[in-house]
Amino acid sequence: MPALPRLNWIQRITLILFAVVVTNCLVDSITGYSLLGGDLFTIFLIVFLILLGLTLFRPLMRKVLWRVRNWLFLVAAPQ
Repeated sequence: MPALPRLNWIQRITLILFAVVVTNCLVDSITGYSLLGGDLFTIFLIVFLILLGLTLFRPLMRKVLWRVRNWLFLVAAPQ
């Protein structure tokens, strides 16, 4: 079984904030009371999701551009 990859700090904080927001929603739906600063956690979650997306975008674009470049090289190669 392969080992799970280690999470960086943005991924860890995003995961923790997601768990807090989900717990807050569950507590709010069951009891009618939300955690102190529940909306602030949601805002932080959105900010860290944007940061996570930006950090994952660059390696993904490198991989896509590498494949397109190689494909163009093979297509444009003289026969």
